[in-house]
Parts: sequence; structure tokens; C-alpha cells
Amino acid sequence: MKVKRIKKGSVSSKWMLTFSDVSTLMLTFFVLLFGISYITPKGMRFFQTLLNINISQSKSYPSSNTIFTPIPGVPLLTMNSEEIKLIDDLSEIYEDYKGEGNVKLYSGFQKLTLMVGAQLLFPVNSWTLTPRAKVFLNRVANKLKRYNYKTIIEGHTDSTISRKITNEELSIKRALSVLNYLLSRGINPERIGIAGYGDSKPLYPETNPLNRAKNRRVEITIYLRRI
Repeated sequence: MKVKRIKKGSVSSKWMLTFSDVSTLMLTFFVLLFGISYITPKGMRFFQTLLNINISQSKSYPSSNTIFTPIPGVPLLTMNSEEIKLIDDLSEIYEDYKGEGNVKLYSGFQKLTLMVGAQLLFPVNSWTLTPRAKVFLNRVANKLKRYNYKTIIEGHTDSTISRKITNEELSIKRALSVLNYLLSRGINPERIGIAGYGDSKPLYPETNPLNRAKNRRVEITIYLRRI
């Protein structure tokens, strides 16, 4: 049997692999600490959810107490100060309105969505904004016009059938009402659009009146990467 001889003065380089792994982990840790140091108190609520992520995908509908979810398409360490400020601004609106109108703030793939229950914005089967809606949208407009991100307004209804108007038409008209009001408050028309989905995208199973009310909503989605 041949015995492999080790040349005099040669040193194994395997230890360098472990050392480089430890160095990378330490660097990541300190960069994370540095990033967190620039997060405002209200924006911190967004990042705290990273410590309690529910990976289970067995449910088709979100939990009623879900506020934020992580943004898979935008690693937190790569978010710039403008994006973090936007999170803080939207969090401020959410904090002021979370007790009424089914207002929630979600994140998705490279986007943030401010969801507003239709009861805060419109009378039943109507697309005319209420006085409360205009106060709320004034807040939204004052925040959004500071930025130049693309924004999409989506209208959604429940599955209740009306004799006067279809759900698709109602969702489009409601999204258009919100759009026109935001434009009147100074939002750049080149960076905003609408969509109406009727009852095709429910958040909750329509097994009771409360769930149907939650499905009647307008979603204002801001894309964090300019498109």
C-alpha cells in the first residue's frame, strides 16, 4: 500500500473554509445591526414580524390579525432610506385608522399594500366617496406624493349580486373614484393606475356577513422597485 507523503512545509487550507464562513456570518450580523439602527419606531413594527414568520401555507386566507409579512423580493438589508421612510409613513396611517374601516397594511413581492374596507370609503352599492373617505385619502395623498413609486388602486367586492350594477363594474368605479380624488390632491398621474376585480379575489371565505364585509375593499399598492 502506498503511503502519501506530505511535503515539508505544506499546510492544509481546509481551516480557511471555516474561517471564511465565520467571517461572513459576523459581517452579516453587524450589517444587520447597522440597518436596524436607522429604522424609525413605527417602521420597526414591520421588521419585528420577521422574528415570528408563519411558514405554513395550508390556509387559503390570511389570519385576521395579520398586519405585515416580509418582502421576499426586497432583502431588508438592501432597502434604501426612502423605502424605509415610506414604510414608516404608511405605518403612521395604519396606526391612526386600524380601529376602524378594516384598514390594514400588508407587504408582498417588492410592494406594500394599504387595504381599506369599503365601509370607510363608500355607501352600500355606491362609488361616491364619503366625507370620512376624503379625510382618509387626504392623509394617503400627502404621504404618497413625496415619492415617485408606481401605485395601483384595486377595487374588490363581495359576491353579493346587485340588480343595479355588476360587481366588476362597481369595483372599477370605486377604484376610479379613489384615483380621481388622489389626482386632485397632487398625485402624479403618470405613476398611478387602477384595476377592478369584482368578487374574483376574496380575502376570506364568504360564509358570514363579517367576512363578506372584509372582502369589500380598496387596495392601494405601492411598488418598492420603480417599474
